[in-house]
Amino acid sequence: MGYTHCWRYQPDSRAYAAAWPAIVQDSNHIIAQLSKRIPIAGPDTTGVPLLSTADGIAYNGGPGEHGEAFVLAVPGTTARQWWFCKTDGQPYDLAVTATLLRCHLLLPEAFLIASEGAWTADWQPARRLVKRLFGVTVRTVPFSDAALPDDDDFRALSTDTHDR
Repeated sequence: MGYTHCWRYQPDSRAYAAAWPAIVQDSNHIIAQLSKRIPIAGPDTTGVPLLSTADGIAYNGGPGEHGEAFVLAVPGTTARQWWFCKTDGQPYDLAVTATLLRCHLLLPEAFLIASEGAWTADWQPARRLVKRLFGVTVRTVPFSDAALPDDDDFRALSTDTHDR
């Protein structure tokens, strides 16, 4: 699959809808801090990232430093619960991991993450960023096997990688 992060959540749940304004605000804060030194663009690698309570969250790396778009759905716009982003370890991976970590912190029981990255090494920059921006030290590994795809998700992944 490439260097990939997975997450499972319920975009049609009340908990997600209640956390959505904070998710967007905190994602804006993460992107604002990182875009000073990392190229972060819109989902198609051009323009600006989409970070809106009305339209959702979608971004990618800049030209030549991108993978797949990172996307979080607006509450109630989809029932799809399993998502993924192949960043291929490009610089914008830090934005993706920090955003995923922040979402998990806001919804610890309802936003599950998994990653091909190592918590002690690959996620260290995201952990430092989240601590600096939000004052939260994450001491336990938040990865969950429940965030990994099931067989139907793997079939969808091989046939429809851009319906996120």
